[in-house]
Amino acid sequence: MKTLMSLVSASAILATLAFAETPVQNQEQVQNKVQNEIQNRFRTMSTDELLEKRGTMTSQQEREQLHNELMTREQKMTKEQKEKFNKRPPENRIPKGMGQGGGAGGGKGGR
Repeated sequence: MKTLMSLVSASAILATLAFAETPVQNQEQVQNKVQNEIQNRFRTMSTDELLEKRGTMTSQQEREQLHNELMTREQKMTKEQKEKFNKRPPENRIPKGMGQGGGAGGGKGGR
């Protein structure tokens, strides 16, 4: 009886461990799918369109994919495109803290 209970317990533990990996694998698959969709979207855009997107991406993943796509196109960019690409920060950049209560006037003013 003890052997049977040990086998049943061991089977239950192994089954739990096997299914515990599934959410992690699913999350990785979803992340890879999203990354591929972003990458494909950027590949279909012109270089000028990509340059207009600089500074407007809201997620780190989108910013990285945009940068990677622009880096692959850098050798074929016109002089004007390279100037725009190398401009730091991009002219259409969304300032950090916008809408989050940051910015001037947020302190106590030394009172």
